[in-house]
Amino acid sequence: MARFPFGRPSCRREPRRPAGRAALVVLGVYPSALHVRWTLPDWSATVGALAVDDEPEVFWDGADAARRIDSWKSAVGWTSAWGTIGAAGGNGSSGRHVAEHVLRPLGVAPADVYFTDCLPTYFVKNGQGSQGERIRDVYDRFAAAHPGLCAADLPPRPREAELIRRCLADERDALLGQLTESRTAPIVTLGREAAYVLAGVCGADRVRLRADTGYGQPRAITVAGVRRDWIPLTHPGNHTPAWTDRHAAWVRSLG
Repeated sequence: MARFPFGRPSCRREPRRPAGRAALVVLGVYPSALHVRWTLPDWSATVGALAVDDEPEVFWDGADAARRIDSWKSAVGWTSAWGTIGAAGGNGSSGRHVAEHVLRPLGVAPADVYFTDCLPTYFVKNGQGSQGERIRDVYDRFAAAHPGLCAADLPPRPREAELIRRCLADERDALLGQLTESRTAPIVTLGREAAYVLAGVCGADRVRLRADTGYGQPRAITVAGVRRDWIPLTHPGNHTPAWTDRHAAWVRSLG
């Protein structure tokens, strides 16, 4: 089983279902994590955002981060010999972005949304300044010098083609079941990978996202014989100016 820094397992995340009938489906790529700000006991380093556990629910908004971190510290048996822990500023950023910049413009409350992801487990990005680098260069070295701690073991984020292939090979049936469970609700996909996966699951033509006037326009897709509206949007983590401007224009167009 995959393992976060300080020992918590990384588990399969279930969809976040509304209490009643879904007004909207939001399909992301993969879940995020609970992050902490960690300062080593000798003050030799501070990691501003270290992934240490699964996020409490998919598209979590981070509202109860302090309580979640206290619970996590108890679960891992936190000791002052490991340093000090605080809240990381990025907790729940994707959930907040979707609530503010997708759901609010569409007039849908988060409580009425069926949230899910193409792949149901957390992945770490690698490269300079990435989560993978922080874990490898700071946490794993620390763990090697402290009995009772093990190196983290989290899977790297697959490249786009591999991520899509894995979704369609391993998760097609589960995703189709979730889409069917959400009945006739319109579907929002976040990012190119989610759009390509939805098309693959439903046997539809791929939609190429473009930062032009057609961005955010609903189109028809058939899910298990039922026609649904599909709104392909950019991923919350895409901060390219052209895409940020285009998404803002879409929000304004909804009034």
